Amino acid sequence: MLKKMTTYLLATGLLCANALTQATSYWNWQSTNTSAIQFPQGFLWGATTLAYEVEGTATNNTWHTHESYVKSDGQPFAKESSGIACDHWNRYAEDAQLMGNIGLNSHCLSLDWSAIEPTPGVFDEQALQHYADVCDEDNRNGVAPMIIFKDYRDPAWFIERGGFEKTSNIALFERYCLKVFQALSGKAYNFITFWAPESYAALAYWNNSHPPFKHSMQLTARVFKNQLDAHVRVYNALKHADTEKKIRIGIVKHVHRLEPWYAWDKLACHLADQLTDAPFYSFFTTGMFKVRMAVPGRLNANVYHVNKMASKSIDFIGINYHSHGYMKNFKKLSWNNPKEIATDLPGFTLYPEGLYGAIKEVSERMGAVLNIPIYITQNGVATTNDDLRTLHTQRHLYAVSQAIKAGYNVQGYYYYNLMDGYTWGGYSKKFGLFAVDRTTLTRTLKPGAEYYLNVVNRFAHEA
Repeated sequence: MLKKMTTYLLATGLLCANALTQATSYWNWQSTNTSAIQFPQGFLWGATTLAYEVEGTATNNTWHTHESYVKSDGQPFAKESSGIACDHWNRYAEDAQLMGNIGLNSHCLSLDWSAIEPTPGVFDEQALQHYADVCDEDNRNGVAPMIIFKDYRDPAWFIERGGFEKTSNIALFERYCLKVFQALSGKAYNFITFWAPESYAALAYWNNSHPPFKHSMQLTARVFKNQLDAHVRVYNALKHADTEKKIRIGIVKHVHRLEPWYAWDKLACHLADQLTDAPFYSFFTTGMFKVRMAVPGRLNANVYHVNKMASKSIDFIGINYHSHGYMKNFKKLSWNNPKEIATDLPGFTLYPEGLYGAIKEVSERMGAVLNIPIYITQNGVATTNDDLRTLHTQRHLYAVSQAIKAGYNVQGYYYYNLMDGYTWGGYSKKFGLFAVDRTTLTRTLKPGAEYYLNVVNRFAHEA
């Protein structure tokens, strides 16, 4: 039974899920006043952009080089080419002004490592200056940048050298981050090392979903561990280089709440937690990383590692949250619960109660233990229905407000995405606050964004 259960767990992609062993619970939204919300002074209100999804021009990263790749299941990796995306690379000043005009006070953005370091050890000074200019424009519009050094994309050359499969390559990532920090010194003060390292490891090294499309449990655990070690290395290097002693460095955890269908599925959920969530929390609270799994002929992972500096090498944690899922008979369901409202992503429903649960989980297992704040770094909905976008924002912001009321230290919320970009291998999924005309690239604020902006302008400038 254990062999069957474990195989199903891993084969269905639960490595990037946060596993909770409790039944689905629902709030009574019909009797809830979602406008009865409160947020503290100094709260960060922002939007998130990921480089490859909005910038365009990138040709030297693993996503671009694999856009025509056909996976082992016969499905194409990408439905269409990214092309120019939203041309944010050239329109960043316009976009900074848009953010300032609608009242946002922060911008969470990832950088294109492959543009900054197109070949190993050779840095493009124009690309570094570009991101310095992006930060200047954000700051000029009252929008503080929060920099993500690495999301799910890698320079092609980095993967050719083994990526984070090799411990020796941590030094390459550290060198890149230090170079970027030097270019942005005095322009950005909040930095994120990794955008959901557990999800990156699972999707790229187990699920055959992202480049480099490998399928090894041992590599998944090793890549996961090496990213966490790299975070510690970068944290200490940047803190040492920070002459102003003002920067704050964090990491992001993706939370896709996983809940049992039957009582026996609680064991499956617990096992998934032990594969990717428990090692993350344990690493930062105790310094210990442990993934041990052995099913003969199926999979094998045995990674044990201790980093004594881990618990003192993080200033905040980000949460990415969109929805939740279910385990039924040890198998992940791709299913829209009829009690919940469907979105344009199969299996992703409106479940704002899960955001409250994610905040509680991350706080109790890590944030409160280390006395560090939480930021909601990615929360949005794929839909063309403006009423649904409004409802999504109302209920999720209410959930965040309730978490703060309960005493959880949440200090910021970033809507994903600022604009409709290249997500999930195409342009059909509309997450943006702004619609983007694919011909003219004109940005147009959506009616469904109005509620968020009303909340932002109610609370953003109280400090």
